[in-house]
Amino acid sequence: MSHPLEHSRREIGRNLRELRTDAGLTGAQLASLLGWSQPKISRLETGRQKPTGEDVRIWAQACGRHEAVEPISERLRALESMYVEWRTQEHSGMQGPQAEVQARDTESSLRRVYECTIIPGILQTEPYARAVLSRYAAFRGVTSGIEDAITKRIQRQKALYDKRKRFQFLISEAALLLRYLSPEEMVNQLDRLISASSLSNVTLGIVPIGQRVSFDPGHGFWIHDDHLVTVEILSAELRLTRRDEVEQYIRAFDLCARSAQHGREARSLLLRAIDTLMN
Repeated sequence: MSHPLEHSRREIGRNLRELRTDAGLTGAQLASLLGWSQPKISRLETGRQKPTGEDVRIWAQACGRHEAVEPISERLRALESMYVEWRTQEHSGMQGPQAEVQARDTESSLRRVYECTIIPGILQTEPYARAVLSRYAAFRGVTSGIEDAITKRIQRQKALYDKRKRFQFLISEAALLLRYLSPEEMVNQLDRLISASSLSNVTLGIVPIGQRVSFDPGHGFWIHDDHLVTVEILSAELRLTRRDEVEQYIRAFDLCARSAQHGREARSLLLRAIDTLMN
């Protein structure tokens, strides 16, 4: 699966390259007109560098295509709304992103979640949430709002008991054994998963270690209904809304589900993980 951010950058770069070639300009000629280096032209056209709005404006003008500024700028704005840096969301503290997530909880009726290294936030116990959020706060240098963020994350779990909403979780068995906490606290976290799996509107699948998988997306993701996918990377949250991108993630989720154990078999894997932690 191609990285959606890279795909969008390449698409904008292709638009810029078409403007240049349609104007009969070489990369070196355009660089000279704009007072830029030729490597910058190359980086922008290949999507290795994201242009600014001003870059787009003067590029189009140099190519004699003033009418192209707005459509390319619109694609650029869509790219910028897709890639939301954590430093922007957390400028006032760790609690910032939680408000956005709570809004999605309210608006969405079906959530499909795949996680390969961590327990999904809405299923975390308070100690687990504190361990995870504290680590990311330290990594990103955020010093405020941690307790508020933990409180908001735990409050989100009320949505699990709203029968109008449905949740489908797929979690790697490896994520059950990554020790963010003491063995005893990890056991409480796994007990929480067992309890949640008994809810009528919750489906929990566990992908066993050693299982031959149908597909591996390589990262966790959330699908909100059929119109939004969120992916968390170290520096930012990706918010994908293009129909073809959302459909790719729905297909990826369905393929991952083929490798998962559900129902009684999933609970057996959870109990096996508990035994591993206790021994």
